[in-house]
Amino acid sequence: MIPEGFPETAARLCAACGMCCDGTMFQIVRMQPGEVPAELGRLGLKIRCREGEYFMEQPCSALVEKRCTVYEKRPVRCRLFNCQQLARVERGEIAETEAMTMIVETRAMVERARALIEQCGLREDGQDLVTRYERVMSTPVNETLEPELVKPREELDETMRKLKLRLNREFRVPPNSH
Repeated sequence: MIPEGFPETAARLCAACGMCCDGTMFQIVRMQPGEVPAELGRLGLKIRCREGEYFMEQPCSALVEKRCTVYEKRPVRCRLFNCQQLARVERGEIAETEAMTMIVETRAMVERARALIEQCGLREDGQDLVTRYERVMSTPVNETLEPELVKPREELDETMRKLKLRLNREFRVPPNSH
């Protein structure tokens, strides 16, 4: 049974988070049978096709200040996704305050990773977090010529390792759980 007031709780948690849409948790969202990519594209979503498979790139262009501007017309996978924090609150395993604390702490990790990426020389370019991290880490650093990049890259690598672990444990839905 869904707890009383859960839709309002979910709305507050999602509005504080946005990590499923902002390129933190996912790189793409696959389109589902019956969805019309052209219609989603007309909504302003970044729809791409690779090998006959349509997907939406993340971060989602419909996300504005952690709110979906196409909520009523969002893709099926977006409608079906509930992160583990929402699911745990819904099942009564944790309180809203515990989920909010997890979200706030994780968002701080995300912001730290983004700041470190910029410190390493890659400005925000609208790509998802993992792609930006991989771009930074794939560029060799000469410790003699660029000593100022050594510590930020080490910290970025450690921050992303911890962030990926947290996202997998606390937010992403485990495979085979549906």
